[in-house]
Amino acid sequence: MFKQKLKASAFHLGISIFVVGLILTAIIFFWYPSPFLIISGLFNIILMLILIDVVLGPLLTFIVFKKGKSSLKFDLFAIAVVQVLALSYGIYIIYQAHPLYIAYAVDRFTPIDTSEVSPAMARYDEFKKSKLSQPTIVYVKKPSDPAELSKVTIEALSGGADLDARPEYYEPIIKNTDEIFKNSFNLNKLLEKEEYKIKINNFLNKHGGTVKDYAFIPLVGRQEDVLWAWSLKTKNPIDILHINPFTSS
Repeated sequence: MFKQKLKASAFHLGISIFVVGLILTAIIFFWYPSPFLIISGLFNIILMLILIDVVLGPLLTFIVFKKGKSSLKFDLFAIAVVQVLALSYGIYIIYQAHPLYIAYAVDRFTPIDTSEVSPAMARYDEFKKSKLSQPTIVYVKKPSDPAELSKVTIEALSGGADLDARPEYYEPIIKNTDEIFKNSFNLNKLLEKEEYKIKINNFLNKHGGTVKDYAFIPLVGRQEDVLWAWSLKTKNPIDILHINPFTSS
């Protein structure tokens, strides 16, 4: 009996690992490309999915399995339903929280979640996209009209969308990198502290060059605020430094 239980549980475990692994891999690489998973704070949700679908499901199968048991089919069906419901709920939460845009405003990049933005409002067709899409990096251009800016500010203070969550003010990032780099984070003070100097040197050893070859820009996250390093030559993001730009200076 024990071997039959173990065999059934192992079979269930194999299927669960394959299905959950496939889904999580797709989510991580499509909705949360590096470095957005690290700063997202989603590890608890992912852990819940793993516990319920990869651990709890096969464990329940081990408990209820008994060859010839009249209610065995119903028991296994009930376990499968619980797993599917838990997986569906987890995927929905992850979908709602996944960044649709990475918006630069004032002096930092902020991930803008699917749940807080309306792509149809974008001025540029390239930003009018499905909410199932990967994140797009954008530049937020502040309204030049003081009355319009005041209106947006008042709406944001009243609970409406802030400027960085309004696609009608989004512009292509490539047209504005010079402005972004001009306002990048100054590392001079950080280099005076040994703990930050080590992290910066590790980054340079990994990617090459000197600090003058990069622009370091704050990237806001739910789990962690970091410095996002961009190449001044290619004008592309390179990597993050686990340094909080808002508390370290």
